[in-house]
Amino acid sequence: MDERDNEREKAQIKHKRVKTAFKIFGIICLAAGLAFAITGFVDLFGSLSDFGPPTKFWCLIVGFPLIAVGGGMTSFGFRKELTSYVMRESAPVFNEAGKEIQPGIKAISEAVKSPEGTVCPSCGELNDADSAFCKKCGEPLAKKCPSCGATLDADAIFCDKCGTKL
Repeated sequence: MDERDNEREKAQIKHKRVKTAFKIFGIICLAAGLAFAITGFVDLFGSLSDFGPPTKFWCLIVGFPLIAVGGGMTSFGFRKELTSYVMRESAPVFNEAGKEIQPGIKAISEAVKSPEGTVCPSCGELNDADSAFCKKCGEPLAKKCPSCGATLDADAIFCDKCGTKL
């Protein structure tokens, strides 16, 4: 095993540790945040029934950020598992949709065919297939290779048959 593989293995081990820490501390923060929020809500609604001020409202202020941090850490920790699940759920839907739209795509591709003829590399005009010069600008539509005589596109720099520079 070379040094690069060793470093890669160390990075994977570190990644697994961080991911595990996100899972553990995320769930702890989420549970603590829920406990604080529930305590704050119970106190708030309890104070409404006896018309006194809430004494543990601060629990809501602590609880909501803990829920957000815990939820974020937990989602990062379980990102691979969640993404794999979503992919396995979505793939059959995409495959089914692909089968449904295949005839429409085929019809569109047959309707949009490439133009019959030769497009001038200088001005873009469509010319007849057997034209040697452009009917709009007069530029040649093809070149002949001086070495092998092959017919080439007018904008060719090298012959695609023998490789000679034009």
